[in-house]
Amino acid sequence: MIRIIFCIFIYCAFINASDLKITSITQTNNGVSLFFNKAIKASAFKAFTLKNNDEIRYVYDISADLLGNARVFEFEGDVIVKIAQNAPNKVRLVLSTKKELRAKWKYAQKKAILEIPNAKSVNKVSIASLFDTHKKENKSTTNTKAESTKQKIIVIDPGHGGKDCGAVGIDKVCEKTIVLNIGKYLSEELKKRGYKVYMTRSKDVFISLRDRTKFANNKNADLFISIHANAVSENKTKLQGIESYFLSTARSERAKKVAALENKDDTEVMNYFSKQSFLNTLNTQRIVASNRLAIDIQYGMLQSVKKNYSVVDGGVREGPFWVLVGAIMPSVLIESGYLTHPTEGKRLTKSSFQKALSIGIANGVDGYFLKNP
Repeated sequence: MIRIIFCIFIYCAFINASDLKITSITQTNNGVSLFFNKAIKASAFKAFTLKNNDEIRYVYDISADLLGNARVFEFEGDVIVKIAQNAPNKVRLVLSTKKELRAKWKYAQKKAILEIPNAKSVNKVSIASLFDTHKKENKSTTNTKAESTKQKIIVIDPGHGGKDCGAVGIDKVCEKTIVLNIGKYLSEELKKRGYKVYMTRSKDVFISLRDRTKFANNKNADLFISIHANAVSENKTKLQGIESYFLSTARSERAKKVAALENKDDTEVMNYFSKQSFLNTLNTQRIVASNRLAIDIQYGMLQSVKKNYSVVDGGVREGPFWVLVGAIMPSVLIESGYLTHPTEGKRLTKSSFQKALSIGIANGVDGYFLKNP
């Protein structure tokens, strides 16, 4: 009963929030692009200008909620764009400059593009500069910006734990043990690369699904990565592969079955209708950013493990995963393979495979921030 009351409370809170949400923001060569959860109109933007002796600020108030942290983008010529939640249901974008500009907005369905004349981004970095471990002491502006993207907070969530074994592998190894090992390797790898990392659990303890994302939100995390391993009761020799999921109502029977296993802890007391209603309200929040993150992590994992293993690309999929619902940052759920598959089940227990997987996930995180600083 307490769980149902809690869910109704959260559901009502989201109903009362702004319908229009900014799901992600990216910097372009000459401006920024805002991505929304639904089609937007120019009427959602209100503009005014503030001037003093040495600075002009073009201010745009957007009737929306910003999902994620405030962002700052720099351009050549002392042009700065700042975006933050200014008030409930109001996001403020401020374009600061030393001289007058004629910036303009373009609207395309769920996207708004701010174009700044004669502006050029100074935040863009190349793959080479991001991974170059032999940088000179006199770093260029580009390389300095590459380093600044590393000051991000990542929360790693090894699934299950404690009384919840998760799936059971062909060697009778619990999913909770395997994903905790992967999570620890991933934590070490990300810390080496300069990220600030937290784990929802670093030992064999049980944590409810809602408390996992609550932990990430309290840490002001930039990304939330939940690690799991898959299992099936039928076709054990056929179903295999690494998969990455982001929050959505399921679009396939396969996604529904996977989500049902992962959701069992917290949703068994809720009927199907209430579960679907709640998820339908929340699944548009971070769908664009989370989808991009899932794509980058899936690519990173495959490229890393394929060096020594023959693996199946299970693809990037959508699913109604309860553990992702409460996260206010881009979030993904990784299914690192099928514990019930005779080949995958054995190699998932090997530290060499777990390490290769963690390196691939870290590469995916790097790739995501490279394109979304």
